[in-house]
Amino acid sequence: MKTGVIENHKTNVYTKEKQAQLEELTKVVAQSSYLPELHIYPKAGLMNDPNGLAYFNQKYYVFFQWYPFAPVHGLKHWGKTTSKDLIHWSEQEPALIPDRHYEKNGCYSGNAFEYEDKLYLFYTANFKTPAGKIPKQALAIMDKDEKIIKVEKLIIDSGVEGLSGELRDPYVFSRNGLFYMLLGGSKFEGDEHPGFGEEGVLLLYKSENLLDWNYQGLIDLPIDTGYMLECPSLIEVDGKEVLFLSPMGMASDETRLNNRFATVYLVGELDLEERIFKTDQWDEMDAGFDFYAPQAFYKEKQPLMMAWFGCGEPEYPVDEQWQHGLTFTQKLHLKHGKLLRFPVDEILGAFSEGENVTTKSIMPNTSTYHLQLTDGFDFRVGSKEDYWSFTYDTDKEEACISREGLDQIIDETFGFERKAKVKHLTVVDVFVDNSFVEIYLNEGEIVFSFRVFQQITGTIYSTAHILVGTLNKKK
Repeated sequence: MKTGVIENHKTNVYTKEKQAQLEELTKVVAQSSYLPELHIYPKAGLMNDPNGLAYFNQKYYVFFQWYPFAPVHGLKHWGKTTSKDLIHWSEQEPALIPDRHYEKNGCYSGNAFEYEDKLYLFYTANFKTPAGKIPKQALAIMDKDEKIIKVEKLIIDSGVEGLSGELRDPYVFSRNGLFYMLLGGSKFEGDEHPGFGEEGVLLLYKSENLLDWNYQGLIDLPIDTGYMLECPSLIEVDGKEVLFLSPMGMASDETRLNNRFATVYLVGELDLEERIFKTDQWDEMDAGFDFYAPQAFYKEKQPLMMAWFGCGEPEYPVDEQWQHGLTFTQKLHLKHGKLLRFPVDEILGAFSEGENVTTKSIMPNTSTYHLQLTDGFDFRVGSKEDYWSFTYDTDKEEACISREGLDQIIDETFGFERKAKVKHLTVVDVFVDNSFVEIYLNEGEIVFSFRVFQQITGTIYSTAHILVGTLNKKK
């Protein structure tokens, strides 16, 4: 069911006077049949990229791209939600509202960086002109009382010769007492992609004080970068640096990079002097339909991440005045040079201990549950008229998810199946949170993230040995 609204979504800014309107939309959302229990979702409107993730002042902070007034990509604000346990989240008023001239077209993505007991919120100030975008990067600072003040002077107020105006998504980190910023961009070489260039690039800036930034040059990357790079993020995992990138326009193959926009990771070392990421290991981050713009952060020294549970282009058949969400918070590890992702212990602890089930059909009494399969892996969820499925071909060593059997079709443009090569499959963990599904193979060696919209809690059909864990009552 698509719902109609009358505002101009490109200019509609949150104000105190519009709080009543937002509260009415929130009431509509609360009646939705597809709300998750554990995933973060917007109280109304559309959520996309996580832009600032942090463990700060004994709490988890998640800032995110948000348009409050309709489930469409309107004027972007920064939403804000907090938690002490990664289970119970408290969504608050917008953290950043596009109320300055230099951000008249939205407060776009960035990251959060802790320094001297404050959280520095770096973001792209979206500023469009008839001639195109003018790149602008901005900063706001939050203290321990959660008071946020924008720094009025832009920290970067110009583009780079030879690059398009699409320079965005600052990611700030420190090394050896200095501060560095990664920016996604596009090298301007033609007009095949209006507004963009013909090659995605990663820019490097340096600062001594987080306020004054100097351009260092482009970072050499040993992969196809498509025509635009977005949402860079850098994290240390088990002694190696891992770089997340979201390229537009990467070439696909049979089992990888089949979404309109891809997300990849590289494992190695970022050489800041030579401006090169040294690696011989990279891969697609997620094999599902709905995953983009991952961002990494630390809780103390533990590397964690979340991503947007969406992928920009596909249209979902249902909105009910809200759209999209974020993945589970996931812990990161490396195994034989490959990045493994798995839900944090807090998420696992939200489910009961698995009950052994050997019958061919299971009817969960909840729309949020955890399955673990260890002996045979094929299963189907739903009725004959409305189902999705997972299969594993042992001869091809290939896993496949399919949404072709769903009654509510989700954008046929990009197909109904996603596949991934996986050798020696030993365990499959399936987390269903109403319309949000995350499937982890071999404890995170391969992950499928995708949405489904079914009318009722589906029966699970399988001949596999299954452990079924249901959601504990949230306190």
